[in-house]
Amino acid sequence: MTAPEAPSASSALTRMLQILDLFTIDQPTLTVDEVMQRLDLVQSTAYRYLKELCDSGLLAPQGKGVYRLGRRIVELERLLQLSDPLLHAGQVAMEGMDAQYPNRSFLLCAFYKDATLCIHKVGPDEIRFNGQRMRIMRGRGTVLSLFAGAGSQALLAHLPPHQLTSLYLAHASAIAEAGLGENWKEFRSRLTQIRKLGYVETIGRMNPGMHSLAVPVHRPDGKIAGSLLMLGSAGAADTAEARLLVPALQAKAEEMSRMLDFSDASPEVPAKVPASAVVKPVAKPTRTKRL
Repeated sequence: MTAPEAPSASSALTRMLQILDLFTIDQPTLTVDEVMQRLDLVQSTAYRYLKELCDSGLLAPQGKGVYRLGRRIVELERLLQLSDPLLHAGQVAMEGMDAQYPNRSFLLCAFYKDATLCIHKVGPDEIRFNGQRMRIMRGRGTVLSLFAGAGSQALLAHLPPHQLTSLYLAHASAIAEAGLGENWKEFRSRLTQIRKLGYVETIGRMNPGMHSLAVPVHRPDGKIAGSLLMLGSAGAADTAEARLLVPALQAKAEEMSRMLDFSDASPEVPAKVPASAVVKPVAKPTRTKRL
């Protein structure tokens, strides 16, 4: 009998990193037994993966075989905040929108795996509707379905065809459930409609009294970078007013795109970084192409 092949380094790394996916807001800690059961690992492998994640700072032991997320993630989050071009563009373009448009919140969304991730938010955490306050359960770090909701669909409609094909093959049932089409032809047609319209709106997707309206944010090369989502009351007058704000949202999206262009075309070393700490590339005799 031939012995099974040992897992490759890449597959072992993938399995180890899958442990991080097990953490949720409802389960902020994990035990060794839970890791073994949910990832179908033997005890020795589970302990080894957990130790390596702890050594890297991505996890931290809490005692008695319990683990939580580690402080390295906080360090990486800070680095991301300082270096994410889309986040920087959103912070500048979206500043003051909450004061200009009261009782509305604005979220900047980006593509993440097969989902949508909120990377920035301005505005209140509650929206008033018919004398009640609706809690907005979304903010930086919130992961949402790629198929349900205006912010996600505004982004989805502008993904390249090969990516849409792969997504449909993997998530046909979720796409149908979101009302985007019962088959590939209907799905493609619905996305074409969204692109032509220039925005997406939904009512009551997350909350019966919430109106959502989103526009795409493109990179300078035309590829999709994210979406700008506006949340407000689903009252008739409020939704009519929201549609009148589409040009203003599109102008903000274009402003972000221009800033992404500046960030890509003119990378600069932060002023606080000493020149001696910057590693300069060695000059080559070949002609340098402009990026």
